[in-house]
Amino acid sequence: MKISVVIPTYNEEKRLPECLGALAKGREKPYEVIVADGGSTDRTRKIAKRFGAKVLHNPKGHAAGGRNVGILAAKGDIIAFLDADCIPDTGWLAQIKYAFEHEDIDGLGTYIEPADPENKYEEFWGRLSLNILMNYGEEAYYVKNKTLNDAFITASCAYTRKLLYQLKGFNNWFANNAEDIDLCWRALDAGAKLKYEPKARIKAHSPTDLAGIKHKSFRNGVSSSKLQKVYGQFFNYDLNIYKVLFQNVKDMLHGKQGAYLFVVETAWHLLGKYYGSIKMGIINI
Repeated sequence: MKISVVIPTYNEEKRLPECLGALAKGREKPYEVIVADGGSTDRTRKIAKRFGAKVLHNPKGHAAGGRNVGILAAKGDIIAFLDADCIPDTGWLAQIKYAFEHEDIDGLGTYIEPADPENKYEEFWGRLSLNILMNYGEEAYYVKNKTLNDAFITASCAYTRKLLYQLKGFNNWFANNAEDIDLCWRALDAGAKLKYEPKARIKAHSPTDLAGIKHKSFRNGVSSSKLQKVYGQFFNYDLNIYKVLFQNVKDMLHGKQGAYLFVVETAWHLLGKYYGSIKMGIINI
């Protein structure tokens, strides 16, 4: 069984060496590593070539387009996806290969945990995104329902090339906004057999400054609106997010440590939802 690893990039010179270095040290070696670059202006392409990756141009520039470039070029029976800021465990690819060889599955999701943080911003986002919003358990199970927590995140997952061709790859309309969740849900709609396997593990880096947290939060809000446009109703109102916002504003005014970052994250997430609502022609508030 051949496994191709596809990594979309854009100006990832800081994190890419750690990602590719860890991949090279794994017990199972990939058949090929494809870096689909969206026009980096730093040393990303040079670094990828130094590690022996096949570097391709991603004319779309966004993550969905990069992964589609990789899918079309990949020769493997299985196509595994990584993000450039992720660090695969030494057994990551071996566990993926074992699962596909020993079970009749079409896709595999893995355990994702925060990488060692550089500062308070990375610690905050890693804990929020991977311990609070998403919960990765220690028990394997088959994914049957279209929920956010069960959806495979392309920071670390794998599908058969056959299924990816059947689904016609990632939907470029989603671009950088929940394109991986959409693919996972379309796979379920197509009757694919998907499994979550915590033995395959990676560590994921997070934003290291306030601007990065705002960007990620806004993007997640837009993602919410795009998913609603395709899978939900015209109107969606989430009272809980406002309760969380007001509680954190109160905590911030009382000097509670960390409350300010929660206020920033929630506020920018809401802005993303409002912006997405206008763009998508829905109401997601």
